[in-house]
Amino acid sequence: MSESSNRTSDVSLKEAFDIYQKQSDSLHKLWAYFQVVSIAVLGYTVGSEKAHWSVWTYVLISMSYVFFALSSHYVVALSQKELNRFAKAVQEAAGKAGPIGQQLSVKAVKVRRVRLFHLFSMLVVVFAIWGAWFDKSHGERNSPAVVQSKTNCD
Repeated sequence: MSESSNRTSDVSLKEAFDIYQKQSDSLHKLWAYFQVVSIAVLGYTVGSEKAHWSVWTYVLISMSYVFFALSSHYVVALSQKELNRFAKAVQEAAGKAGPIGQQLSVKAVKVRRVRLFHLFSMLVVVFAIWGAWFDKSHGERNSPAVVQSKTNCD
């Protein structure tokens, strides 16, 4: 293959940037979906009175959320890897472009950082679910009605 055919098969700076932008938009949508589900789970378990729930309800909710979050984690990390590859493609195309294109700098967050932040976010939600269960189960034991019935039994 000649050098001229390699050049024609390469993408232009605009094409590379468009691909990068589409991937970035898709990744932002994945993060938004993860955030909406996380907030909904938190609002449902933490935000309202659920003192009548058994521990198994909290186990089921947290296990379901962990399954969702780990699935989301896989997709977000995979998408971030792609975004990093596309950012490198933009940098290469920018290097071959004119003076204005060479000033373009596109960077993507490292996949490791995205993974850590996603796992941290997941753990915050799971700990909040269990914190809500702990608070509600201990709050029920220390409620005035329970304290009154204990003193009546003594």
